[in-house]
Amino acid sequence: MIAVRARTSRQDLTSAAGTLVLLLVSVAFAVSGALSLPAVGGVVALVVGVPGIALFGARLVATAGRAVSGRPVLEVGEHGVCVPAAWPWSRARDRRLSWPEVASVVVWNETLPRGRMRSFPRVAFLPVGERAAEAGAEPGVELLALRLEDVPGTATLHWSAALPPRATVSLETVLEEVRRLGGVRIVDARSR
Repeated sequence: MIAVRARTSRQDLTSAAGTLVLLLVSVAFAVSGALSLPAVGGVVALVVGVPGIALFGARLVATAGRAVSGRPVLEVGEHGVCVPAAWPWSRARDRRLSWPEVASVVVWNETLPRGRMRSFPRVAFLPVGERAAEAGAEPGVELLALRLEDVPGTATLHWSAALPPRATVSLETVLEEVRRLGGVRIVDARSR
């Protein structure tokens, strides 16, 4: 079995540092508000500071937790594929497909505006129609835009994963493992 993990990047550290700064500002608002009570300005500072502490504290925990949790973004094994739920969600929310339920695999580039426009490979495991209906998986607009009419399976993003630029396993290795274990059709739509 292979597990694709995202390595901690400079962008993750920058995001955590920015969230920490906002958390400290919120703490400063709350403290200054508490010291200025019963004045109107003190109440306003508390109204701004306390929710900021909750919001940015939760965001910092989530950002740091994802960076250190080591949870994979994709697992490919003997029994099928698994798209693990993002931390802090329970692994009970993982999305799994066994090999007989996989009709085909589609690979395409997803462009995201993160600082500057970047393109990341994305892998979607298209299920057979019965499995998609059973899971209530909706068709994915991104896949429909690729015009994959001749590709078997339901064009849904429910069982898809974006492979980060600093992934521990390359896309080629993932596709080799899919060919070896699943024997399903792989459609490379990166050039479309």
